[in-house]
Amino acid sequence: MNPSDPSPPLSRDPDIARCPRCGRPFDCGARSTQAGGPPCWCVSMPALPAEALKRGLGCLCPECLAEALAEAQAARTDNPTARSS
Repeated sequence: MNPSDPSPPLSRDPDIARCPRCGRPFDCGARSTQAGGPPCWCVSMPALPAEALKRGLGCLCPECLAEALAEAQAARTDNPTARSS
């Protein structure tokens, strides 16, 4: 643990993750889904466009995923001819 890092340590709960965008801990259902559990909460949300994904970033918390979806939608509205590659 880094003494200069004010964020709390991660729980030992395997479904708890830390959002790479904001740093908050959140329940990540992707981990339980991989183990045969119920689907993650994120499957009920629209998919984030490929051009908005960042390789190796990991799962976002519900708030950051909603913000990323809104940003991607705004980018598409601002540039309707932009296409994913």
